[in-house]
Amino acid sequence: MTTYVSPHAAVVELLIDALLGRPLGDILPPARLCATLQQLGRLYLPSSQAEQHAILVWQRLDRLLDRPGTLRDVVPPPIVDVLRTLLSRPYLLPRPLLVSVLSRPPLRRLSRELMIGTLLDYSRKVRTQVGEVSQSRGGMLGRLATEAVKKSTSAIGSLAPGVTAAVSDELERQFRSRASEFADSAVDDLAQRLAAILTDPARMAEHKDLARSLLDFALDLPLQTVRAELTRLDPLAVTSEVRRAVHAWLLRPESEAELLALLQLLSADLSTHSLTSLLGEAATPLRQLLQDLFTTALRP
Repeated sequence: MTTYVSPHAAVVELLIDALLGRPLGDILPPARLCATLQQLGRLYLPSSQAEQHAILVWQRLDRLLDRPGTLRDVVPPPIVDVLRTLLSRPYLLPRPLLVSVLSRPPLRRLSRELMIGTLLDYSRKVRTQVGEVSQSRGGMLGRLATEAVKKSTSAIGSLAPGVTAAVSDELERQFRSRASEFADSAVDDLAQRLAAILTDPARMAEHKDLARSLLDFALDLPLQTVRAELTRLDPLAVTSEVRRAVHAWLLRPESEAELLALLQLLSADLSTHSLTSLLGEAATPLRQLLQDLFTTALRP
């Protein structure tokens, strides 16, 4: 007995077979797809629709974060597990690469500033402690100062505080100069020592502990804190700058060739495959979805 198939159902099956069975390069030729994407981007990115969509996405994210709890509460446990697994992988940056990063001029200036500040703070603390000891009863410097005052005239004795202050200021000036010279020569040594610590295979366990600790810190951040920091970042302004940059790129005459080269690189092995050959058994639920969609769309 022959099963009757309505013309409507036959058309649906033909459409599905054409989409799932034909090579992707025939359905979406890279050159045609590139031209379409370029035109779409040029029209959509500067439009009011794109701005409204960005506002809508931020409002939804803001509502998601505007609740009690931590970031861990909204991240699915399997995602946390895979992050821990990835951070536990034995990977170390090459030492020359890390030294190059740490030796960049902005980082060198920051390291130098921190080092000079630390040295000057330390020198002030040492000078204060020495002064307190010298003035205390029974201290060697205190006894020497007392004997010197006793043997001096009253005029010389009255000059002692000023001389002490002048000497102290001169020592601080010289120490500041020496600290600056020392910091200039020590920044490179600091970068080398830090790189040695961060790239030492013997300290791999410490590196993993550090990575896991940073992950736990991020996951334990209150959602309200994440929301506040995102608000300070001004995501709408960032989105606007990104859209403006991409739109400016698409307006360039060379953008079509650059986009086509990118698409060809990404789809080099895909254009000859169909969705059925790529997805295998996973194409079955996709086929059912397309059947429902086309049946509804082509219904009289």
